[in-house]
Amino acid sequence: MKIRLQIGVTAAFTTIAVVMLGVTVAFLYNSNRNLALQTARAEMESARQKSVDGLINVILPVGQVVTTTADMITSFPGAISEPTGGSVMASQIKGLPQIYGLFFGFEDDGRFFQVIKIPDGLTTFGPRNAPIPKDSKIIYRTIDDALSGEKTDSYLYQSGWGTVTGKEESAATYDPRTRAWYEGAKDKDGIFVSPFYTFNSTNKPGVTFAKRVLNPDRSLMGVVGADLTLESVNKILGDIRIGEQGRVFMLDAQQRVLAYNGPYGGNENETLFKIDNRTISDPIVSRAIVSWTNNPDTFFEFLDETDGKKYLGSAAPIPEIFGVAPVLGLIVPEDEFVGDIKATTRNVLQIATAILVFTVILIAIISRMLSRQINAVAEEAEKIGQFDLGGDFDMESHIYEVDALSKAVANMKLSLKSFGAYVPADVVKSIMSAGNPVEIGGEARELSIMFTDIEGFTAKTENYSPTDLALELSNYFAAMEQQITINGNGTIDKYIGDAIMAFWNAPTDDPNHVDHACKAALACRLAGRRLNSISQDSRLFPLYTRFGLHTDQVVVGNVGSEHRLQYTALGEAVNLASRIEGLNKIYGTRILVSEAIEKRASDNFLLRYVDRVVPLGTSVPIDIFELIGDRDDTTNALVDITAQQTEIAAWDACMDLYHDQKWAEAHDAFKAHLEAATTPKLVEIYIERCREFIDHPPEKNWDEVNHMTRK
Repeated sequence: MKIRLQIGVTAAFTTIAVVMLGVTVAFLYNSNRNLALQTARAEMESARQKSVDGLINVILPVGQVVTTTADMITSFPGAISEPTGGSVMASQIKGLPQIYGLFFGFEDDGRFFQVIKIPDGLTTFGPRNAPIPKDSKIIYRTIDDALSGEKTDSYLYQSGWGTVTGKEESAATYDPRTRAWYEGAKDKDGIFVSPFYTFNSTNKPGVTFAKRVLNPDRSLMGVVGADLTLESVNKILGDIRIGEQGRVFMLDAQQRVLAYNGPYGGNENETLFKIDNRTISDPIVSRAIVSWTNNPDTFFEFLDETDGKKYLGSAAPIPEIFGVAPVLGLIVPEDEFVGDIKATTRNVLQIATAILVFTVILIAIISRMLSRQINAVAEEAEKIGQFDLGGDFDMESHIYEVDALSKAVANMKLSLKSFGAYVPADVVKSIMSAGNPVEIGGEARELSIMFTDIEGFTAKTENYSPTDLALELSNYFAAMEQQITINGNGTIDKYIGDAIMAFWNAPTDDPNHVDHACKAALACRLAGRRLNSISQDSRLFPLYTRFGLHTDQVVVGNVGSEHRLQYTALGEAVNLASRIEGLNKIYGTRILVSEAIEKRASDNFLLRYVDRVVPLGTSVPIDIFELIGDRDDTTNALVDITAQQTEIAAWDACMDLYHDQKWAEAHDAFKAHLEAATTPKLVEIYIERCREFIDHPPEKNWDEVNHMTRK
């Protein structure tokens, strides 16, 4: 690929400048971005560690309370049944807001004892979901059969740590031995931590820490349990802030959301209470969970498709405590750390771009001044390469090299003008456009070949001076050449006296070469009519041209010697096209074509059958047809398509009788057609044949072939 000097210089400078600017800005941006991301990771790690510490401070005391209570019951088995047992258990959880309740279930009879701290906002409680007495802060729940012999579920409400505010009893339906926390702890050494579930009493989510208590004989006495509510966990997450749009979330072992804190929807503490199917309305958190699940790295990045922003994430399990190791995650938009860097980078780019544009314009102006004269020389050389030799080229330059080049181009143009008088320019153009090498050789190719001849030309020119003849004949050749070259880019092979040889489909490919050859013949006929109409004062005109067309395989290429080449077509088809043209003189027609042309052109052109002949110099019979007109040529005032179709129909009717050997009827039909015929000589030939066949009918195996004895 070649480029202009002006474009090349400008493009090269621009490319270098843009690359250098881009590399510099990219380096600075990436360096600052990496620094900002390191800062972000440090802040996120610090916040996550702070949260972990807070969670440990929440979880660890719960396990300690359970362990302490279990040790107390082991050491003093009767303490749990004593009236002071409840107060002892209540004192254990008094200073631990994260513990909702502390309880103990007996293995032998299913008795149950529980101390409950009434959560803020809870207004109803108990089996009947009755209103909680005013000023109540704590509930002592007991399930036993001490009084009635049947198990009773009793609720004793107190306003603090001693004053009774109310009492409620009902038939017991609760059996601690059937609960998941009991089942999980009774066969386990150490503390069992249940999955998160919804507490029956509050309908809120939480988790139970439980530990078994054994009798001295190592049999199971029961299980101690403490309920941890998610509100306490959520409060810790609510205290964490990472930027203005930061999010904090916690997942359980099944990667379900346990708690969340973020700006989405104006809800800073969106706690999820649907234990069985936890979903979250914040799409950013949902996308972060998916991203981390697919690639569980401590630090990760992801692009959210909803807002098109890039986010930074950090997620990792907290240190395991009593078998609990939820995942804590943090999310923050990248722009909160690199937004200022992006803004600064944009400003730098804008300033640099303005400077670059100004510089590029200046370089373009300078390079244009330097390349203008070179462009002029190059354009003139391009015209010469296309064999456009019109006009003169005279350019002076103060640059020595450019001036020398312009003079060389001017001399070359003058030489080619002289050379073009002997070598057909259209052939050279075709060869150059096809990219064929100028060397001896050819290729087999199907061509549509045309030969033309001027009727009675020799007699017209007997008293003409050579100079006058050449001048007037040149007008005729120019008109023919124009129609041949514009109709499918036909190639004029040579001028032979008053005759022209031309072909289509070489050197450039032309899939429609048959149609183009037919169009060219009709266009040449029409151009001849117009030329005759404007050359009435000339002794040479009017001129009537005859055409012959044939298509077949030939050899086309460069023939001659090392010093003199000619691009031409060779083969039997060339000779046949010439012979077909010569038959016009016999039949009185203008354009004759071979059967090979007719088969491929009949859909688009009007043709009629003429005869089956063996032209002079050939041995194979061929059907010849007259090309009448173009089926689509309905707007030309000089062409009457309807009249042409009418004549063809009348002629075909005559020929049907002729082919059926109805000689008398055919004779009369031809005679009737003679007056309106545009080619009376052709009609007269068939009238004479019918007369002969009436008197001397042909043999039964008559093949309708006529052997030509002259051109």
